[in-house]
Amino acid sequence: MRRRLGFVAVLALAALVATWWWRSRPRSATESAPNVLLIAVDTLRADRLGSLGNARGLTPNLDRLAANGALYSRAYSHAPWTLPSFASMFTSQVPQEHGAGGRVGDFRGLAAAHDTLAERFQSAGYATGAIVNVDFLGRSYGLMQGFDAGEIDERFYDDNARLRDARETTDAALGYLDRHRDEAFLLLAHYFDPHARYAPPPEYRARFADPRDQQGSAFDFGAREQVVLWRARKLQPSVDDFQRAEKLYDAEVAYTDAEIGRLLAGLEARGLARKTLVVLVADHGEEFLDHGDWEHGHSLYDELLHVPLVFSQPGRLAPTRVDVPVGTIDLAPTLCAWCGVAPAATFRGRDLGPSLAGASLSPTPLLAFGNFWGPPLESVREPEWKLIESTMSAGRTLQLFRADEDPRELRDRANSDVDARDRLSSDLALLRRVLAARARVGPPVRPTADERERLRGMGYVGGEDDDGR
Repeated sequence: MRRRLGFVAVLALAALVATWWWRSRPRSATESAPNVLLIAVDTLRADRLGSLGNARGLTPNLDRLAANGALYSRAYSHAPWTLPSFASMFTSQVPQEHGAGGRVGDFRGLAAAHDTLAERFQSAGYATGAIVNVDFLGRSYGLMQGFDAGEIDERFYDDNARLRDARETTDAALGYLDRHRDEAFLLLAHYFDPHARYAPPPEYRARFADPRDQQGSAFDFGAREQVVLWRARKLQPSVDDFQRAEKLYDAEVAYTDAEIGRLLAGLEARGLARKTLVVLVADHGEEFLDHGDWEHGHSLYDELLHVPLVFSQPGRLAPTRVDVPVGTIDLAPTLCAWCGVAPAATFRGRDLGPSLAGASLSPTPLLAFGNFWGPPLESVREPEWKLIESTMSAGRTLQLFRADEDPRELRDRANSDVDARDRLSSDLALLRRVLAARARVGPPVRPTADERERLRGMGYVGGEDDDGR
């Protein structure tokens, strides 16, 4: 009997060891359960891609990615600035639900109770890594939950003139691929170059800047001081200044595209292309007087909300284009389904997988909320119409735009198309009531002195008399 019990104990121990070994060994990527390379370009307007109509030749690598994959021509962010926008991508919830964001002087992080995209992949055995270049994506704000602690590459700077540029970001991403090429991974590569200040390398300045600015950097636009003074209405650059700045922005986009091309070539050279789903997305765009303002965080017009969205995996995903509006909250459930990872029960977006295979996609209302500067804003979008509601002390204002006839949103039809205005306003009120039942306010984030100085240097907070923001 003792011998039999001993034999059973040995078998049980062997089973435990085998289970531990199997669970602890790295998960391998396959074409049907691939790696994910999530390329997020901060402040990239959708209309800079050649695949979406731009004729300047800024994005040949991103256009090639789109030509070989699924291009969503009408993808939209749910917020006009970084923190709430990325939180919506990661949680598949709109800002009213996840509560991350806030306003100047009242930053709110992402609560640990949220289930995020990275946590879902981590729990499924994926290695998870992030290369990020702004405080709002760092640990302090809660957006790094689910990323492996040893593979969170945060690089923050004291102003918006000295940043990790696209070349260094690509180098960091290639290093991650080398460390994890034999295991399944989810990697976030965050490029920051198009964000103000606009200071492209000389080669791209020479190709895309205004002729007056192609050979030198005497014209400087987007420095922290200019952002703060512009917000205080103490700086009034000319229209010509903004046109020159916009061309410098274009040069930054072109430089970022070239470095993303180098990253994609590195993925191919390492034999990872066919078992890696590459996703291109942006958190928001940038305004250059489209509606009389500059930069981002201040409106819900489409120069800030319309973002690129591309999925590509050679051999598994055939080229397709989807023209139905989709939101970035759809990203997390789509990635989970594509890779065979269980989604979180709290994800609100939808799996876009059928449309990746060429099936038709039914439209659904898309919401956007909040701003960093100015009065609170909300918007609701359907295929033809978009309504923006602003709440100020003087009352409520409504703007209505028809997307198919006025894609630049220059003609407000709130007074001429009353039926559409009232219908969307009623829809927005209903959705607002639904969200109120599950609304959250994220935990307050009080930046350290160093963090506050970095945000001040980036132009996210004001002058010396701000309230500790």
